[in-house]
Amino acid sequence: MKLGSSEFICDNVTMPDSQETQDSAPKPLRTYQSDVEAILKEGDGSFAKIAIAESERQARGGFAPEEVATPNHNRLIVGISVTLIVISIGVLSGLYFFRDASKNPVEISGPKPLIVTDAQKNLNIAFLTRDQIINTLIRERDSNSATLSSIVGIQLNEGAGETAKAVTTKQFLEALNIEAPEELARTLNDNFMLGIYALNRNQPFLILKTSYYQNAFAGMLEWEKTLRADIGSIFIVPEPAAFASTSDQITSRSNLFEDVVVKNRDSRAIRGESGKIIFLYSFADKETIIFTTNADALEKVAAQLLAGKLVQ
Repeated sequence: MKLGSSEFICDNVTMPDSQETQDSAPKPLRTYQSDVEAILKEGDGSFAKIAIAESERQARGGFAPEEVATPNHNRLIVGISVTLIVISIGVLSGLYFFRDASKNPVEISGPKPLIVTDAQKNLNIAFLTRDQIINTLIRERDSNSATLSSIVGIQLNEGAGETAKAVTTKQFLEALNIEAPEELARTLNDNFMLGIYALNRNQPFLILKTSYYQNAFAGMLEWEKTLRADIGSIFIVPEPAAFASTSDQITSRSNLFEDVVVKNRDSRAIRGESGKIIFLYSFADKETIIFTTNADALEKVAAQLLAGKLVQ
């Protein structure tokens, strides 16, 4: 009975103890080497699986090198990116401003042009004599190769580059040794404009601004006595000698202004030996006097003046 009982007890004790021993026995430590050996035994020792095994080992160790390295790595990448962006912006900005500076002329201090132009030419007349200024303007009139029907503004300056200053009406008249009648001179504004209207032949024009129409009109009639001698050579192209009969005829005709209607505008004009108008002036309005050479040029300049007023 004891033996049976002992055997019973032994059976009851032995089996659980054997199971507990198996469950509580320490398991072999899993290492990176063991993982690699297992992969190699399976016959599929690819670098991918080995890398995965290494990653799992590091995760079991409670840290991941990527988590430690990532912030520094990210900061390095961000720093390099920002530096490259700043350098790129600097380079692009430099190229942009350099391009604009090379394409666009230096802006001259002074009032805006009286009419919109298709091109602009700056002339430095500092230290030039009257004859030199006139000859310079004549060369521009004869040699300018502007596109047909375009307008080229001629800006007279004292100096060149960034130090240049636009010449005023008074300075322009003084540079040409012109003594305009006082009645007219007192009414003239500082702003004036010279230009060329490109037709089959370049047609020069001059715009003067006045602040008092009545005195300006009376002053222009007085100025007619010397107007051709003062500025006529800038506008009038010499005519062929075939039209001239005698020197007396030339003198009598060339200095006399007459009333004419040009494009429905009251004007005062000089006719050449051929009978065609070669020089005229007209009040486009009570504040503006236009000097030019023919009807087409007068109409074009007057239209541009009107367009400028409508835009304003």
